[in-house]
Amino acid sequence: MSPTCRSLVVVLSFHGADDTLACVRSIMEGSSGHDVLVVDNGSFDGVLETVAAAWPHVATMQTGRNRGFSGGMNAGLARGLRDGYDVVTVLNNDTVVDPGALDELLRTTAGSRVAASPRVLYRDAPERAWFAGGLLDPDDGLPRHMTPAEAAAAGAEEGGEPYAVDILAGCSVTASAATWRLVGPFDDRYFLNFEDSDWSMRARSLGVALQVAPRAVVRHGVSRSFTGAYAYLGTYYYLRNLLLFAATWLPARQRRRLLRTRVLPAPVRDAREHGSRAGIRTGRLLADVAIARLLGRYGKAPDRIERRAQRWSRRDLPVVAGEPTGFTPDGRA
Repeated sequence: MSPTCRSLVVVLSFHGADDTLACVRSIMEGSSGHDVLVVDNGSFDGVLETVAAAWPHVATMQTGRNRGFSGGMNAGLARGLRDGYDVVTVLNNDTVVDPGALDELLRTTAGSRVAASPRVLYRDAPERAWFAGGLLDPDDGLPRHMTPAEAAAAGAEEGGEPYAVDILAGCSVTASAATWRLVGPFDDRYFLNFEDSDWSMRARSLGVALQVAPRAVVRHGVSRSFTGAYAYLGTYYYLRNLLLFAATWLPARQRRRLLRTRVLPAPVRDAREHGSRAGIRTGRLLADVAIARLLGRYGKAPDRIERRAQRWSRRDLPVVAGEPTGFTPDGRA
């Protein structure tokens, strides 16, 4: 690693000012050699002003509207590449970074065709690993977290050397500027969910090695943004984007199995676990997904779906057809 290597961490914030401040503070206190760019994804909640007051040297950026995870991170990535950084890390705002973690990720990726994620622990249960590597399920191709046994077989060892994985976790991805330029930004069609899995697949197809660096530890709040209406919208994005990912990357056999075992049963599963109204609502979201697929409509969910999600959330009924991320941590649907 060159002593002059310039490293930027892009922290994306959307209505999560307290989390964002905790994230930036962890970087400032434990990884001061890395520059930080905080991107507000159109929430206008004062987070940029608070960051500027607390850390005048931290850069800030306003997207002007909610561009989703993909669009918000892409805006920060583009600025980092334009400003000449050698390595760029994208980082969820609901994470805190252990001291030295970013240095370890920099050592793993700087000057090489490698992209890396850290070992990710639950923020509220730090003895539990949330992510130690991702893979495509051998049966249906679902991008998911490795089980502990799978991670151990891949070479996972606390404090050990980086090891190869199939899929990285979008909550924290580090790569050199050359690698980001080679692979390109996240696909804006996803908006939210599975954009990290799609990026990982593109990277691998271009010869980029994907690794987990276990000596780098990040602690993740895990879907802290998916409350209220976003619990329902998370289901919509999960189902829609899973089908997009499958159509892009999976063979027909796995696509059929994924549809039969993970997508179509979602309303029945939610009705059984959360009551008939939850099942009906998931069924309506699944119909919306079918329309989106038919018309090729991706990106941000239509306004009518957002308004309906707001109405449902006010009645405080849960719906959890899919975890709002490209992964299911325990390997199950």
